Amino acid sequence: KQAQQGIGVLVIGGCTTTSCVRVSSTRIAGQLEEQGLSMKVVVDLNLCGARQENFEHTAHYDPVLVGIYGREFCAGKSAVDLAIVQMKRAGVEVVASAGWDW
Repeated sequence: KQAQQGIGVLVIGGCTTTSCVRVSSTRIAGQLEEQGLSMKVVVDLNLCGARQENFEHTAHYDPVLVGIYGREFCAGKSAVDLAIVQMKRAGVEVVASAGWDW
């Protein structure tokens, strides 16, 4: 409804960058695109969190992530890095801090 009323940006933050934030932002971006609505979906990493282990650059040891991206792509990356890749591929803008200049 807000997209239809001209609200141009949706900023998302939340507890878990690698699950709830990733899933919610990509699904919202996909639904907006399907409905032909123009709204920028932004994930502000300053408003997000993750377990410490998800920031460690060990994604190449995670069988789920390796299955999705391949071992070579996972090398040197963290689960948070890969969540950011997935969000960006879905058309979500991911920023360190939104800055609130829209």
